[in-house]
Amino acid sequence: MNNKKNALITGAGSGIGAEIAIVLAKQNYHTIITGKSLFNLEKTEKIIMECGGSCTAVELNMNDFIGIDKLGLEIFKRWKKLDILISNAAILGTLCPIHHQSNDEFIEVMNVNLVSNHRLIRSVEPLLKNSAQPIASFLSSTVANEARPFWGAYAVSKASLQHMVKIWSLENQNNNLSISIINPGKTNTKMRKQAMPGEDSNKLQNPKIVAEKIKDIIISNKIYKGEVINLI
Repeated sequence: MNNKKNALITGAGSGIGAEIAIVLAKQNYHTIITGKSLFNLEKTEKIIMECGGSCTAVELNMNDFIGIDKLGLEIFKRWKKLDILISNAAILGTLCPIHHQSNDEFIEVMNVNLVSNHRLIRSVEPLLKNSAQPIASFLSSTVANEARPFWGAYAVSKASLQHMVKIWSLENQNNNLSISIINPGKTNTKMRKQAMPGEDSNKLQNPKIVAEKIKDIIISNKIYKGEVINLI
């Protein structure tokens, strides 16, 4: 296992995260998948195993900052390195006027979408730098760049995430750590249905197609330094 490349994908119980894990497993990466539902993770793991891939499922809520720290330690103990980080886990929160959003929910969205990623960077940067070709990609959203009413904490968290990732990339300007921000665009996921109930799903991208596009970006030989890549 030590000689095999590995990839950590957060929020891999369903949607884009699950499909990225599956497509990377097909590329012979050992996939380390996290999510808050072990039941959903096991569904992703089953597909990976049926495709002849290998997988480690880790039940982890991104609110669990100590758990994120421990995850990095366990990866070090078992593999000594991390080749790919895909930060996909996020929550939407309530779409409403910002003064209606509860303080508790605002903080929860910021913790899951932003603060957990700071914790994740702290936990795995040394592991990435033990890889010959380290890659880190963070999934974002159009609302990170365009102020839209009612998107509240979600938009703030994604805008802040992008800025943090760009700072991190500048701090790694002189090495081969590839750091990118990927905006998948309108995709048929549970979160999209939550945000846009009643929307015609036939007009949305299939998560499998999105995952293939992301795979092509991240395993190319190009080294990114904080660029935002829009898939549509």
